[in-house]
Amino acid sequence: MTVAPAEVFSPISYAFEQSDGFSKFIVVLLLVLSVYAWTIMCEKGVSLMGVRRHFKRFMRQFNRERSALGMALQVDDYRGPLADIYREGVREVVAVLGMSEYEAESIYRARRLPRPLTAGEIDKVRSTMNRLVDIKSTELEERLGLLGTIVSISPFLGLLGTVWGVMLAFIGMARAGRPDISALAPGVSGALLTTVVGLFVAIPSLVGNNTITNSVVKNCSEMENFVDAFIALLRMDETPTYRDE
Repeated sequence: MTVAPAEVFSPISYAFEQSDGFSKFIVVLLLVLSVYAWTIMCEKGVSLMGVRRHFKRFMRQFNRERSALGMALQVDDYRGPLADIYREGVREVVAVLGMSEYEAESIYRARRLPRPLTAGEIDKVRSTMNRLVDIKSTELEERLGLLGTIVSISPFLGLLGTVWGVMLAFIGMARAGRPDISALAPGVSGALLTTVVGLFVAIPSLVGNNTITNSVVKNCSEMENFVDAFIALLRMDETPTYRDE
């Protein structure tokens, strides 16, 4: 069998043309999954970079504070999960103290609690903040399960297409009654294309999924550490009278 120069120049298109309908369907499906995987990776990558910027900006200020309420009046100037968790923590502190918003503003300015919180009240504040941490963690992990599924299923789809194509190629050779490599090669090349495309989809998706997952885990850990830091400052917030005693 003579192979035209154009076919040599474009082996992928040649292999695709030699594929049967089922193999072509798998190739198209894999390409669609690749587009979807890259969409998820790009969107999550941009989103996580924004979250990291918000984390750093918020923590730079929070680490300067000596009071859990030190940022209460300026928290609206910050964005991101940490700002939302802090805002929820401050709101819960005000709630357990039974103060109005007007009264709360005075302790924000004083950067001091009117009385030390009991262990039960502190646990209530921690629980409220941890619930929001769970919500924010779920938001950060959104669609990562689907990306992981694409990583896992792509090689198997490629293998399925390869096995299917090779099986058809050997069936065709058996019907012809002779082991003709020139008749076998086109079908096998079309079959192997699905494996190539499957790996093409799986490898970058795997790298992207691992990178994004590591970033999400790091962000979730920092949110949990922030809650601990907030509670630690909250335990230190006492009135001057209480400290003198």
